[in-house]
Amino acid sequence: MLTIQSDRNPLLCEESAALSFERLPVAPTDEGLTLLILARDDAFVLEGTLQALNQLLGPEDHVQVVADHCLDGTARVAREAGATVHVRSHGNPDGKGAALRWWLDQTRNRSHSDEIIIVLDADSQVAPDFLEAIRRHFKAGAVVVQARVEPLVLSQSPVARLAAFSEIVEQRVNDALRNRLGWPVRLRGTGMAFRRDLLDRYSRPLHTLVEDVELTILLGAAGVRIVQAGDTHVIDPKPINPAGAMRQRARWLRGQLQVVQAYSRPIAALLARGLSGWSLLSSVLIKPKTLVLPVKAALTGIACLAAFLLGGPLWASLAGLGALSILIDGAVYLYGLRFVPDRAATLRALALAPLYLAMWLRSIALSRVSGNSWLRSRPVRIEVGSEGLKSPAPGSSAVELGLGLRLTPSAPVWQPSVSEGGD
Repeated sequence: MLTIQSDRNPLLCEESAALSFERLPVAPTDEGLTLLILARDDAFVLEGTLQALNQLLGPEDHVQVVADHCLDGTARVAREAGATVHVRSHGNPDGKGAALRWWLDQTRNRSHSDEIIIVLDADSQVAPDFLEAIRRHFKAGAVVVQARVEPLVLSQSPVARLAAFSEIVEQRVNDALRNRLGWPVRLRGTGMAFRRDLLDRYSRPLHTLVEDVELTILLGAAGVRIVQAGDTHVIDPKPINPAGAMRQRARWLRGQLQVVQAYSRPIAALLARGLSGWSLLSSVLIKPKTLVLPVKAALTGIACLAAFLLGGPLWASLAGLGALSILIDGAVYLYGLRFVPDRAATLRALALAPLYLAMWLRSIALSRVSGNSWLRSRPVRIEVGSEGLKSPAPGSSAVELGLGLRLTPSAPVWQPSVSEGGD
């Protein structure tokens, strides 16, 4: 069972004739699945994740963990749980994309091109049928699969409820519709499954803070369909406090800007695909949606005023389209209420939506000043040895991490591994 340091409490696939997605040979699923966890200072959540996964593994399945520039016992915990451990301790950390590329290079000679790789976060808990559902989708012809990500919110905060509700609606309603139409859905960082040759090919350019967005755009632009595995899910714990949520969203926003700047050609290729490409881009780049709705309402109001004062069919048409779009958004969110466990609490949270908007505005401001640094959304426990972090001031026994945390050094941790190195 996953143990979280927290103060919170929980909260089809038809191909369209108009689309042209790449047809690839079906990956055999008789061989085992490779479950890959890219971890950085995640020892205190990783143990529970690996214990739960061990209960679900088939005889040929195996877990591999990349301990990426860790200062805690991540590698030790992973090895004691039976995982194959790869320690990346040199080179620029650069986020999960760099760690993923490094792992692919490290394991290339010990793999096959149609191996199925499942990428999970260190704190993700999978459904009991998760592995079998992934196998079924690949047997049915999928080459990239995204399981549904169920947010775990251990807080009564209305902001936390609204964030979780937004994710639920996007997946249960919007992604489900995309999947039914045969359109690709976005990758979500955890619960992702790839055929190895595709992951190897499209992970080479990864360099931003949002590797899942990069992969979504690169795969979509190449015509590789990402299938939603709506019949299974991964439980994804959310940040433990508003500050963590703000840092997480600031990282997302910074990463989106990096993607827009670096991938103009793939974005243009997606736009050229028509509705399916537009839909995919909207799901990864039009954020925050909480800000989009007020802007849409303001523009619709301006169009209505112009139609009243100036007349003419153009302004009337724009006002009508804006009103229709707002009505559709409202209908989608009302329909999404059927998928939340506590509808009354969610409705009360919706009445406080300006609080959620305020958090996004603060995240936007933070993203502008954070540069390319990795803004961590959950606290860590660092085990520091003689070669580890140093105290910020003479005589001090604590380490300041810059995240509002002060951590006390302890004995050094030896991290056993099967491969060690950097870029």
